[in-house]
Amino acid sequence: MAKTSNFKTGAFSVALGSIFLGSIGILVRYAGHSIQPMTQTFGRIFIAFLFISLFNALRKQMNETFKVKKKDLALFALNGLIGFSLMSSAFTLSILYTNISNTYFLLYTAPVFAAIFSVIFLKENIKSYVLLSIAISLVGLYFLFNPTNLSGNILGNIFGLITGISFGAYFVITGYLGKSYKSPTITFWNQLFGALFLIPLIFLFDKGTSSFDLSTWMPVIAAGSIVVCGYYLLNHGLTKISPSAGSILSLFEPLSALIYGLIFFREIPSLYVLLGAGFVLISIINLTYGQSRQTKKA
Repeated sequence: MAKTSNFKTGAFSVALGSIFLGSIGILVRYAGHSIQPMTQTFGRIFIAFLFISLFNALRKQMNETFKVKKKDLALFALNGLIGFSLMSSAFTLSILYTNISNTYFLLYTAPVFAAIFSVIFLKENIKSYVLLSIAISLVGLYFLFNPTNLSGNILGNIFGLITGISFGAYFVITGYLGKSYKSPTITFWNQLFGALFLIPLIFLFDKGTSSFDLSTWMPVIAAGSIVVCGYYLLNHGLTKISPSAGSILSLFEPLSALIYGLIFFREIPSLYVLLGAGFVLISIINLTYGQSRQTKKA
C-alpha cells in the first residue's frame, strides 16, 4: 500500500506542477521583446529563488536547506547549469523564435532522453510499459509538433530540442538528489545555481537594453511565482517516483499549454493536434495502469 500511495502522491504532484509550468509561455509572450531574452529568463528564475527562500525561511527550514553534502553540491550546480539555466534560456529563445506549440512539444521529447540517461547513469531497469508509454507519446508528439514546420522555424526548433535534452537530464539528476533531499532544498539550490549561471548569458546573448518599467516586468514576476510553485511540486513528485515515469507524467504541461494558447491567443488546435493530445493522454493512462499492476504484483 505504501508504494501505491507514494506513486499516487508523486504522480499527482508532477502532474499538477506541470500544469502550472504550462502557463509560463503565455507570460513570456506578454513580456515580449521589451525585455531581452536572457534578462527575462534570469529575472524569472531569480524571482523564483527569492520566493523559495522566503518560503523556506517562513517554515524555518533554512538550516535543513544548507545541510548539503559537498559531493552533492556539484550535482546541484550541474542541475542548475544543464537542467535549469540551459533549459530555461533555450526555452525563452524558442518561444520567441517559433510558436508556443513547437516549443512545448520539442521540450517534451524529454521522456526519451530521461529514459536514456536513467539507464546510463542510474542503471534503472526501464519497464516495458514505460517504454510503450514513451513510444505512444512520441506518436502524439509527432502529430502535435507537425514536422513540416522544421525548415520554417529552424532556429526556434533547435532551441526547442535543446530544452528537451536538458529537461530530460533534469529529471534524472533531480530524481537522484530526491533520494537524499526534500523538495524545498532541491528547489532552493536549483533556482540559485540556475540564476547564477544565467548571468554570463545575459552579456553573451542580450545585445540591446531591457525596459525597467514595472508594468513591463509584471509578467516576469508572475512567471517567477509560477516557476517556484511548478518546480516545487515537480521536485516533490520526483522524490517519490522514477525519473522516467515523472517525465511522462510531465506531459500534462504541453496539454495544458494547448488550453492556455486557445484561451489567451486563440490558437485553435487542428484535428491532428487533438489526435496527438489523445495519444499523449493514452500514454499517461498506460503508464498509470502499468504502474498500478506492477505495484500489485510487488
